Amino acid sequence: MTSCRACQSRHLYLFLPLGAHPLANGFLREDQLAEAELLFPLDVYVCLDCGLIQISDNVPPNFFRQYVYVPSVSRVMQKHFAGLADGLVSICSLSAKSLTVDIGCNDGLFLDCLKKRGVRTLGIDPATNIVQMAEEKGLEVINEYFCPKIAAEVRAKYGPAAVVVTTNTYHHIGDLDSFTEGVTILLGDDGVFMVEVPYALEIVKLNQFDGIYHEHVSQFTVKSLVDHFRRFGMEIFRIDALEVHGGSIRVFARKARSSVSISSAVAEWVAEEEAHGLFAASTYDAFRDRVEKNKEALRGLLQSLKAQGKKVVGYGASARGNTLLNYYRIGT
Repeated sequence: MTSCRACQSRHLYLFLPLGAHPLANGFLREDQLAEAELLFPLDVYVCLDCGLIQISDNVPPNFFRQYVYVPSVSRVMQKHFAGLADGLVSICSLSAKSLTVDIGCNDGLFLDCLKKRGVRTLGIDPATNIVQMAEEKGLEVINEYFCPKIAAEVRAKYGPAAVVVTTNTYHHIGDLDSFTEGVTILLGDDGVFMVEVPYALEIVKLNQFDGIYHEHVSQFTVKSLVDHFRRFGMEIFRIDALEVHGGSIRVFARKARSSVSISSAVAEWVAEEEAHGLFAASTYDAFRDRVEKNKEALRGLLQSLKAQGKKVVGYGASARGNTLLNYYRIGT
């Protein structure tokens, strides 16, 4: 990488070279186990100007046309999106006339919550298999990757959006400029853009290096979002802290009323990021050292248990688990 995906700074620092990894959600079928698995570099940088943790976009074209993660199977996510629907209706004064567009809507869990509250909805998602699930719920979804062209077509057909939502999707976007430009095209003059993403400060504080994999090309700070939105004439007016996905933020932005400014509430978030050293290379050197110490500790524990004749059983198939297994070289 040569420039920051969010703010375009060239002040990037490579702090965690994780090596070559298979795609975290590219699970193999039984008949593929004897074949060589495709590997892609996973080198982690941070922008020392805005704090965006980022990797190059190495996901193959159309990888998201078939997808495996479905939020509806999780009771936690069911409760989360029901709460989000209630909050959004209240904060944005949504009604049956208010068009809410969910980009990366997945199987329509959130859209269904909004629809039950009388809100006019539309989804956009590239995954064909997932879109079918949403359509079976009676939801209208456009099966495409979001971009300025799609945004213009949607606005021409459905009118401007009162709210554009993207939850657990924005950090998957390699070409962030194109995506955000599309949002500004789609939004009405008084519209709200709401983003939910894992929070970089929590990743650093809790050493969550396993949240980094090829689909997660960015891990956002508040400052990275402030700087990115400013480039598109948008300003953040509200931020909520969330527990979901290991610690996330819910950010509300709108087209700037005059010059793009930063509110005192948002400035407090940025000041806390500064206080935690999110714009200093030494913070990420310490992060890398903790990752390496954990590697030694976990491998030592597993070797000790195996030497005692004990069995270790792994249950589940999370993408995070694959980052840990591959980088720590934990096999059968």
